[in-house]
Amino acid sequence: MRSLFVGCALLCGALVIVVHSPSLQVNAQEKAPAKPSAQSTAKNTSPSSGTIDPQKEARIRELMDVTGAKNLGRQLIDAGMEQFRGTVQESQPNNPRAKQFVDAFVARFQKHFDPNSLNEQIIPIYDKYLTAEDVKGLLDYYRSPLGQRMLKAMPEVTRESQAVGFALGQKAAQETMEELKADFPEFAGSRDEDHSGAAPKPN
Repeated sequence: MRSLFVGCALLCGALVIVVHSPSLQVNAQEKAPAKPSAQSTAKNTSPSSGTIDPQKEARIRELMDVTGAKNLGRQLIDAGMEQFRGTVQESQPNNPRAKQFVDAFVARFQKHFDPNSLNEQIIPIYDKYLTAEDVKGLLDYYRSPLGQRMLKAMPEVTRESQAVGFALGQKAAQETMEELKADFPEFAGSRDEDHSGAAPKPN
């Protein structure tokens, strides 16, 4: 059941990355619940940039570029695949097929996950929750000396936070599996069973 451990760890790590994406951090204390304007009420919130004001969309793209948020999809892939590779090879140290499997999985996964597509679907989310003034203010901030220091520190903060998230997720998954072992032995079996690599008996 190591794959379940990995799934929980990857989920925690991905959440850490998203939470620490600086361009998505808006001070909630400074933003009171706003009444929906006629423009926002009539706006189509589907993941399409066709309804976004072109000038605002350009600034959103600029904000994503300045903060590095446009690389979020690639960061998720690289971090997730690195963790996946390490866990599979650790759980199958004597299996020569393990590395072949991981290499094949990573190569094919990248064919199915397009980071640029993620960026295009994130832009309407910025548009939905940030006003044009918000985007301009964030651009001004991240271009300021303090904002630049924040951006310089964020990769290390994110990397270390991600490691903590992976560790906590794996520990929580292991403890949860131990608690459920008695009630769900077919899903929460021993690690010896996981490493045996025995194929299921045919029906």
